[in-house]
Amino acid sequence: MLIDKILNNNVVLSHNDSDEEIILMGRGLAFQKKIGDQVDAQFIEKEFVLKDSLTGHQMAQVFNDVPSEEIDLAKKMIDLAEKELQVELSTSIYLTLTDHLHYAIKRMQEGIEIPNPLLLETQRFYPKEFAIAEKGLALVSQELGIELPESEAGFIAFHIVNSSQGNDNMQTTMQMTEIVRDILSLISRYFGKTFDNQSLNYQRIVTHLQYFAQRYLKNELSDEQDEFLFTLVQSKYPKSFQAVQRINEFLEKTYHQPIGQAEMIYLTIHIDRVVGET
Repeated sequence: MLIDKILNNNVVLSHNDSDEEIILMGRGLAFQKKIGDQVDAQFIEKEFVLKDSLTGHQMAQVFNDVPSEEIDLAKKMIDLAEKELQVELSTSIYLTLTDHLHYAIKRMQEGIEIPNPLLLETQRFYPKEFAIAEKGLALVSQELGIELPESEAGFIAFHIVNSSQGNDNMQTTMQMTEIVRDILSLISRYFGKTFDNQSLNYQRIVTHLQYFAQRYLKNELSDEQDEFLFTLVQSKYPKSFQAVQRINEFLEKTYHQPIGQAEMIYLTIHIDRVVGET
């Protein structure tokens, strides 16, 4: 592969054997190189095929504009997230996280801090991603000498969650978090209980609600019908079922979409566990 364009010392544009335009990343990949030189394969750490011309243009622009040390920091955070979560994050995070990190650093240098309204929810609902983001802030401090605020750990965690779940945009992830928060608040108020955030049943219902919210926003809710089980759940867990009815009313009013019979069954069972009625 030959270098078509050098974006910085660590990022170049090239073409693969299928004549597809690609971005190659790797520390020192373009050091002392020029256009037309052969790419040294041993330095390649990541390869992106630019099938989408808009995405390709955006990535090339960001990698061209952002300092190489910030690109390297974003990549370290992504590598850490993939290792600790044991997932492969979507390619888009190399664009979105790099761009976010660059402007977070720039804002900090200008004395501007953006509040994060979902910081507490991010810590509670996505503890692994938040812990990774905190390590990312430590890397920024260690390598650039810049102390980013805790609110940025929440934003970085959102980027990780968004990428790992394959959501189309950050707004979807934020709406998911708001739905989980609002449903848990409704359950807590309805039963007059404060949940133990460390309990297994609480973690189970949070996980269930995260996947539920994702399906709900993507209009992928189960449409199964089981009248016998639906009736059984109503009679066996009446209070939990009533709570689910209130949740359904809230979601229908707020997002104009009911949750359906099958989802009501699953949610009723999870609520019954977490409130300790069983």
